[in-house]
Amino acid sequence: MKTNYNLCKALTIVLLFSINSWSQNTIVQWNFNGISPTDVPGGVSSPTPVTGTGSAQSVGLTLPGAFASGNTTAGTLETETTTPPNYGWNSTGYPALGTGNKTAGVQFNVTTVGHAGITFRFEQRLSNTANTTYVVQYTTDNTAESPIWIDTQTFTIVPAATGTGDTWYNLRIVDLSAITGLDNNPNVSFRVVSAFDPITGDYLAARSTSTYAGGTVRYDMVTVTSNLLGTGQFNMGDYGFTIYPNPSNKELVYLSKVQDIEVFDASGKIIYTAKNTISIDTKAFQSGIYFIKTAKGLVQKLIVK
Repeated sequence: MKTNYNLCKALTIVLLFSINSWSQNTIVQWNFNGISPTDVPGGVSSPTPVTGTGSAQSVGLTLPGAFASGNTTAGTLETETTTPPNYGWNSTGYPALGTGNKTAGVQFNVTTVGHAGITFRFEQRLSNTANTTYVVQYTTDNTAESPIWIDTQTFTIVPAATGTGDTWYNLRIVDLSAITGLDNNPNVSFRVVSAFDPITGDYLAARSTSTYAGGTVRYDMVTVTSNLLGTGQFNMGDYGFTIYPNPSNKELVYLSKVQDIEVFDASGKIIYTAKNTISIDTKAFQSGIYFIKTAKGLVQKLIVK
C-alpha cells in the first residue's frame, strides 16, 4: 500500500470535468397533459410542470389561451399518443400587423439551483394565420422590476401553400450552456415571443395562401435541462487530493490521504459512500465516469474502464 500511496502523491492532478462528462438532466418540463382540457394542472393561465418546479404564463396576449390536442408527430418528446390525456397549450391574441414586435408570447419561470450548462427546448405548432417568426429570450433575474430580456435565438419558417401552417416543429432547441449567469440561479425565465419576419420587417402568415391574423401558436413538451450539476453540489475550485490508478480497470483505487467520501455516477446519483478510507474497490462499478467527493466538498473525476 505504501508504494501505491507514493505513486498517488506523485500523480498529476486529474483534469477538471467537462460538460460532456455528464448526462443531460431534466430540471423542469411541461407536457400540458390532463384528463380533459379543463383539468390540465394549473389551467390555461398558468399550467404547472409535470417534472420539477416552475411556472408558466402568457405575455402581451389579448385573448385567453386554451388546451388542444398535443403533439404526436415523429421526433416529439411526448410519450402519450391519444387525446386525452395528450394536450398542448394554445396561445392566441397576438398583435396586429406592424405593432408589438417581440412583446407577445409565452414565458416559463424556473430555478436552476444545483445545475449548470442550461438548454431550453420546446415544440411549437403554428396555425395558418399565425406568424412565421419567434424569438427565444432569457433573463437571469425575473424578480427585477423591469427584467432585462436578452434575445438568444430566432426560429422562422418560409411560408408555403402546404406543409407550414398547422405543422409541429419539434427541434426547437436553444443551447445556453455558455451563459454562466443562467447556472445555479433561482430566478431564471425564458420567453418565446412573436417577432417581425427578418426579411419583410413585419408579421407574415405561416401559410402563403393565408393572411396574417395573429393566429394560434401551440406549445408542447417545454423542457429545461442541464448538462452537469452545478456548484450547488460540487466545489471544483480546489482539488486537495489525488487518486491512483485512474483510469481504473475495476480494481482498488487509492486516495492520497484518508477521507470520508461519496462517489457519484454521471447522472449525479450517489452509488458508494465510505468513512476514513484510503481506497475504493471499483470491481462492482460499471464502466463509465464517476466523481469522488470528500466531506470538505473537494471533487476528483474517476474513470472506470
